[in-house]
Amino acid sequence: MRWLLRGFFSIFFLVLPLVGTKITLDPFGYLGMIYNQGLQRSAHSYVGFDARVGTNFSFNNGWAFGIGAIGAWNVYSRNKKFQPIVSIGNVLGSAESNMRPYLSMGDISDAYVKYDTKRLKFAIGRFNSNFVGFDWIQGNIQGASLFIHRNDFRYWGIFMDSMLYNGYQGNDLQGARIATGINALASYDPVSKKKYVGGEVVAFGMGYEHKGFSVAPFILIDSKLPLPTRGVLFQVGGKFQYQASLPKGFKSFTILHGIYQHGDTDAIVGNNEAGLFMIDQTFLYKIFNFGLGFYAVPAPNKKGYFWSFNDKTKFYGRGINSIGVPAIYFANATMTGYVFGGMKTKRVRIDAMIAWGDYQEYSLMTNYKIWNYKEMTLDAGIGYVYSYSSKAVSNIGNSSLVLFTKFSY
Repeated sequence: MRWLLRGFFSIFFLVLPLVGTKITLDPFGYLGMIYNQGLQRSAHSYVGFDARVGTNFSFNNGWAFGIGAIGAWNVYSRNKKFQPIVSIGNVLGSAESNMRPYLSMGDISDAYVKYDTKRLKFAIGRFNSNFVGFDWIQGNIQGASLFIHRNDFRYWGIFMDSMLYNGYQGNDLQGARIATGINALASYDPVSKKKYVGGEVVAFGMGYEHKGFSVAPFILIDSKLPLPTRGVLFQVGGKFQYQASLPKGFKSFTILHGIYQHGDTDAIVGNNEAGLFMIDQTFLYKIFNFGLGFYAVPAPNKKGYFWSFNDKTKFYGRGINSIGVPAIYFANATMTGYVFGGMKTKRVRIDAMIAWGDYQEYSLMTNYKIWNYKEMTLDAGIGYVYSYSSKAVSNIGNSSLVLFTKFSY
């Protein structure tokens, strides 16, 4: 953390003489509460509060810097594995064996310098990496990112030393998974890094988009998997997407992922090859979305995982029932099909899914915008998620009834 803060302030003072005199302050933050009640035998239940506050200082020539903090409070836990553990910069190293929501902890969530223009974006420090647009690393990371956009091409790179894990799962078509951003918290500290990231992660890639077609290859390397064998993780693959306008106002999005992976994700020597094949077909019509998909995680030993720090799937099994890295639905040798639907208006959003195969999910999540004024919003919702994998065990439970509310600005 010291090197991060030293680098942050060094870069800030270097660029300060170069920036314009006009400064715009953009405060950001939220206060959320979630109640997660298990409905299976020996059911879990917990209540957690999550708060975040920060400010982005932007200049009139693209430069910006920001600072922010985040904290979570375990109000109530039925299961002992959810008892509060304070972790601020790894105060209690013993938390490694007990990384479950809802831990009481806090950290500096944002401390960054950023340059943001239409063609060039980069950031260093602790920042939200979503501007890169990479499916498998999202949310706040500790490190650096670069994004270049020129005509139909885009180029990007990410260096990630650690990540802020709060359960967030994004999706470009339906929207971020409802309530997942307030269902957990693991800070950047060495305990969380060792649990979720392992070593140093480098990822880079490019994209090309033209007349509805887009292709985006990438390479990702993690120098040390967070497992007993601690081997190197290597992934190479890409994403293909075709967007088309159909009669009667329908829109079609066909998305195909193909990834090869080499890494000892099962902590057993040998048979380290794995991968991911996924196809998703989404239709949009006015306020409605619906579609179907299929994916497979091939592996010769039928153990281990396709390793993903985040993902843009439509599943809720990771964000609600099995928090962490990797995702329960990406266990090796998994083959699953699914259908989904949803709607989104100015006030109401609904996501629904049925998945069958080696991974099963039945989910219905809702969000209602109670109040909105300028940048301030008060949301509330209720939902149910059942998820089960025949290849892996959920670390919370297979069945959750969720109630939440969130004030954000």
